[in-house]
Amino acid sequence: MKSSLLCGSLWGSGSGSSSQLFSFLEWPSWLLPFLTSISLIMWNALYTAEKVIIRWTLLTEACYFGVQFLVTTATLAENGHISPGALFLLASRLLFILVSIYYYYQVGRRTKKA
Repeated sequence: MKSSLLCGSLWGSGSGSSSQLFSFLEWPSWLLPFLTSISLIMWNALYTAEKVIIRWTLLTEACYFGVQFLVTTATLAENGHISPGALFLLASRLLFILVSIYYYYQVGRRTKKA
């Protein structure tokens, strides 16, 4: 699926100008370093056994998906048109938030002594 078709179906623009709206040159300059930093944090957390690092990584992931959820919700509310693809996107981000928070608390639990 082309990116312009995906953006048009998610945001419901329908005008064909969505490829201009989401072009790489119009992205904020902080977005690429931010996403690279988050991906490096996640990747390095795979190779650690320390609970504190894993918990901070899960909290970072939950915050990241939370911001994505809020921005997507605000954009959809501003446009006034909600497509099924956008609802699926919101539901998946909400699921990712819940799973990250669940694992965050599970990693931090103390084991019960028998």
